[in-house]
Amino acid sequence: MNPLASSKCARRLLMALAAISGIFLTAGCGSSGSIQSLGGGFSNSSLNGQYVISQTGIGINQALTSNDPFSETIVFTADGGGHLTIPVDDFNQDGTPYGLTSSLTGTYSIASDGTGSLLFNSSNYAITMIDDSHFYVIEQDTFATASGFGEKQDTTTFTAAPSGTFVFKAHNLQTSSRVGGITITSGAISGTEDLLNLGALSSSVAITSSVAMSAPDSNGLGTFKLSDGTSFGYSVVNAGKFHIMSSSGTLEIGQAEAQVAPAGGFSLATLPAAASYVFGSSGDTSVSGTAGIHSAGVFTTDGAGNIEAGSSTVPGAVDYVQDSTVNSNLAVSGGTYTLDASGDGNGTINLALSGGTISPQIFWMVNGSRAYFLANNTAAVEDGTFSQQTGGPFTALTSQAAFVMDGFDVAYKDRVGAFKPTATSFSWNQADNSFDPTVSNGGLPSAIGTNGTYQVSSNGRATVTVNNVDNAIVFYLSSANSGFMVQEDADIGGAFSQQASQ
Repeated sequence: MNPLASSKCARRLLMALAAISGIFLTAGCGSSGSIQSLGGGFSNSSLNGQYVISQTGIGINQALTSNDPFSETIVFTADGGGHLTIPVDDFNQDGTPYGLTSSLTGTYSIASDGTGSLLFNSSNYAITMIDDSHFYVIEQDTFATASGFGEKQDTTTFTAAPSGTFVFKAHNLQTSSRVGGITITSGAISGTEDLLNLGALSSSVAITSSVAMSAPDSNGLGTFKLSDGTSFGYSVVNAGKFHIMSSSGTLEIGQAEAQVAPAGGFSLATLPAAASYVFGSSGDTSVSGTAGIHSAGVFTTDGAGNIEAGSSTVPGAVDYVQDSTVNSNLAVSGGTYTLDASGDGNGTINLALSGGTISPQIFWMVNGSRAYFLANNTAAVEDGTFSQQTGGPFTALTSQAAFVMDGFDVAYKDRVGAFKPTATSFSWNQADNSFDPTVSNGGLPSAIGTNGTYQVSSNGRATVTVNNVDNAIVFYLSSANSGFMVQEDADIGGAFSQQASQ
């Protein structure tokens, strides 16, 4: 029997025992209310076509002896009517990759506000649609919790390996982060990366393939091997994007996007004068391990290599939690940034903060307004994105948004859902999982419909209270209704995106 299928059968038995003992699923949380209707035009027909999920989490291992981190790539087809076909479930844990030997079937449902569920392979997933092609997802099982995102695949691009110049980022849980730029020609990879192994940075490292990228199969999957000996599977989203996951027994997982350079290449002026940028990142630390750090902030550039101290309209600020130590609303007092003279989009950002410090960011521009980066931190492996802020100065949230959160307080926490704002308050729906790795079958899935309040500053930093969830969440708006979150009483953070009108 396929090892993954065997593991799932064992997990199914554990799940049944948990249900009998009454801990499988709660409909709410404390004094919370039931899930409410936020409105919207989503339905089962919104999920229609072939999708790929990329996620990481923690759960009972294949030997059923301990709870360990994992990375996972799933491909499924939705028929628009509540039925799923799952040809791919690739799963890395404890140094051993697993995968399906034959397709599975499952079911799904999508509510009008975009929240919904997927059920397959003895596992339960909660999702929230951003639009018909993108969603956030968490795993809601007693034997595992996870979080990630899903994207619709363009199956017409499954004819050849990706081609062109791409920027990528990848994260190996508790081990390393890497960002870089590559050129792919007839499947052969060449380029440069910055690699942070926990505590040690290697800059401008040449990266090449020893085995070229194979053409993708009907599920959009292919393989390649780098000259450093690491092997990967890749999953095509479209001609300009693909996901990667290690097949060498590590937990490394990431993504690559086609780079679109401005005329003449990237330069200091690519980050122009008076432009503000919002960033969000997360990672693992040497003290807390998985999910030990979450960060977010906003800064302004001058087009010539300097970070501005800020103005009355867009004062720079940073919030981050590392190993449960809260660094809240640190003012950006200046700093510098660089962009490589070669024009390849590789650069650095050094923020000077009042009342605290933050690790320098090493970034690669995806295009003229967005970049992938890693934090050059000797005690953490942390990576994320930054993008040019639009829509400011801000006074309020104005549209319904989907969100996802992950991290750790006394247990591993994953949340997904949607919120609908008014001028100073909002309605909030979430599905969540609280997973205690110290006990067998330690997951506690639940769902909550609640409300909350917020207050947003002109620079897009908002202080947020979600009743019966947390009263210490900070938003940073990259646009009026999208951005990043940091929860300031735990090592928890996330992202949110404005939902498309349906």
